[in-house]
Amino acid sequence: MADTVLDVTDTDFEAKVVKAQGPVLAVFRAEWSGVCRTLDPVLGEVAHEFADRVTVARADVDQSSQTASEYGITATPTLHVFKDGQIFATWIGPASKGKVVELVTPHL
Repeated sequence: MADTVLDVTDTDFEAKVVKAQGPVLAVFRAEWSGVCRTLDPVLGEVAHEFADRVTVARADVDQSSQTASEYGITATPTLHVFKDGQIFATWIGPASKGKVVELVTPHL
């Protein structure tokens, strides 16, 4: 697993998120969203601190509209914790680092 946030697209979402070994925090975001841009540093911190236990990936809903539609994304940011190809936890909206850690920790 990496200590950086992976950018994923419609092309590689399944391989890098759904079929990944171990848990993945997938964040559906939009570049134009101030809330999403505010979350980016938090995602970087979580990716670094949990590098050996979780992958953090983000998908831009405008550039990856097929994947966003497939997962019913209607608001940004939407955070899903994937493990073994299934979604185990979801958070929609602004999130502090504490909230992101709380979302991910049970699935490590």
